[in-house]
Amino acid sequence: MRLFAADLRSTGELRGDLDHDTIADLVWSMNAREYYLLITSQGRTPEQYAAMVRDVWIRTLLRNPARR
Repeated sequence: MRLFAADLRSTGELRGDLDHDTIADLVWSMNAREYYLLITSQGRTPEQYAAMVRDVWIRTLLRNPARR
């Protein structure tokens, strides 16, 4: 995930106050199979899960999330 974080950083769109480890931790936490199973076991569809993850990552990681 640190390599993924570095790839994201290379876009120039990430917040400057987040380091690679923080980005990697956030992505891992929401990308874990257990988290997916928890969310979908509560009635959300896989599509709803994907939309939620996308929304959280955009709002948390991007410098200008409103542009999305």
